[in-house]
Amino acid sequence: MSASGTIRRLAAIVAADVAGYSTLMGADEEGTLIALKSHQRELFDPKVNEFGGRIVKTTGDGILMEFSSVVDALRCSVEIQHAMMTRNEAVPIERRIQFRIGINLGDVMIDDGDIFGDGVNIAARLETMADPGGICVSQAVVDQVKQKLELNFEDLGSRALKNIEEPVRTYRILKAGTSVKPTGASTDPADVVPGLLERPSVAVMPFKNLNPNAADDYVADGIGLGIQTLLVQLSGLFLINACSDRAYREGKVTAAQAMRDLPVRYALEGAVQTAGQRIRVTAKLTNLKDSAVIWAERYDHDLEDVFTLQDDVTREVISSLSAEILGADLRRIWTGVLTGRGAWEYFLRGVSHFYKFTKDDNALARQMFEKIYELHPDKMIGPGYVALTHWLDATREWSGSRIESVNEAAKWAEKATVSDEQNNGLGHIILGSVRLLERQFDEALALCRKGVGYRANCPFALGQLAAVENYCGDARGAVKSAREALTVRTVYPPPLVNVLAMAYRDSGEVGLSISAAREATRLDPQHTDAYVTLCTDYVLAGENDEARRTADEIVEIDPEFRISEYAKKQPYRDADNLVQIVQALRSAGLPE
Repeated sequence: MSASGTIRRLAAIVAADVAGYSTLMGADEEGTLIALKSHQRELFDPKVNEFGGRIVKTTGDGILMEFSSVVDALRCSVEIQHAMMTRNEAVPIERRIQFRIGINLGDVMIDDGDIFGDGVNIAARLETMADPGGICVSQAVVDQVKQKLELNFEDLGSRALKNIEEPVRTYRILKAGTSVKPTGASTDPADVVPGLLERPSVAVMPFKNLNPNAADDYVADGIGLGIQTLLVQLSGLFLINACSDRAYREGKVTAAQAMRDLPVRYALEGAVQTAGQRIRVTAKLTNLKDSAVIWAERYDHDLEDVFTLQDDVTREVISSLSAEILGADLRRIWTGVLTGRGAWEYFLRGVSHFYKFTKDDNALARQMFEKIYELHPDKMIGPGYVALTHWLDATREWSGSRIESVNEAAKWAEKATVSDEQNNGLGHIILGSVRLLERQFDEALALCRKGVGYRANCPFALGQLAAVENYCGDARGAVKSAREALTVRTVYPPPLVNVLAMAYRDSGEVGLSISAAREATRLDPQHTDAYVTLCTDYVLAGENDEARRTADEIVEIDPEFRISEYAKKQPYRDADNLVQIVQALRSAGLPE
């Protein structure tokens, strides 16, 4: 205890607040206050007492709690959220009270019964990141409870929290038996595309490098990704793109976990070993329903024949999954046509670099794909991937000139669309996206739809189609395409989730848009466009306090943000859509 009477101690802090409090109060102030008092009296007070904690203070929309045991704090919070689900069952959706909860273990200062310090502030910031009815916790909490409670934690990475000096490793708790998915976006294939469950469904897992030298990783990496790039083009297949997601490639998600969590029936695994100019690949296809291996094979090839190897594995997978898929025009997809000397290494190195999604790796990938074009100027695969690297430079602002990168993407995309033979559709998708920027709406739609015809299971193609559909006025079609894009991903890119949020908003589903936009901001707290979508949503929903708070966050993230500049980048065919968005941003107080 200090001379002033302030006590310092380690404590588990639980911060809870009501999601959508302003809306609830605006609709029925008296009823909301009565319900909140009832929840505190009948649920929070007895539960906190049961687990040995204390309620430090309550505000209009929040409750702050302290526990000596972090295990008890988490158990209490989980039981509160479960109980709230039961209490809400008979309540109309628009009147349901849902709490967001943040939990941290840290040093606090106690003065006259109140608590202060970063330990409290972190819990409060974590609470803002939780979904309605959800719980977010710090690394300190996970370290204490992971061996003591049977809970599933999703690692959200290190997050910069407002007014907290150091980033905080953050996790959210998943419901038992569920996998991660963005709020408002079902990942059940049956909810997204009619008849999807009738398609054979498979996840391609990253192939393992069995060589001790990590420099050979690109061979295994490239072969797995190469097989995925072939299968992604088959409309008769439902494919989960696990092989291209970083968490799977870096081993943060094991094959066993993926097979348990992914909504597919089959999984393809493989391993690669090289010796001189020889390569050995083992591959197996597992039926996840009964854990039965339905096909396994070992291949020994010269490295120069790696494309033939990829094609052989792909054919075996297709044959094992369904004879119906063989009715597709398979001649268009095989990579074995790349016979130029060194083409195999350029391809493997190129895709391995590209899917690391960094500025430097993207530049290296482009060099590899340009080499393929030099060897095979008549094939579409080289220029298609070169165009993709330029588009990534433009959208992620990795180049000195965004306009120049867009122009280069268009130039290479045109080279990739001159023939249907061995066409992987990348050129059509990118050229369609460029045509949207040029306000050539009909051509943009036609190109992107043709690209998706070539790349039926590609999240990038489906996501770009969703954006084009939304800007062209087909918001409901955009919702379908965006949800399908999210279905074939294992990890959800914030820009894609924001496309879904925009499509929900523009189709009139503002409530769903709020959920999706909040998910996009949670995935990336620096994603300005998602905050802009969320800000307009709050205005449209009449939640003006939330809108102004979100506007403040936009300016904090991007002090140079201006409505006029944002509007210039929104290529809506219908000007009324853009007028509504601009008016909403103005009413939230954002600078012109």
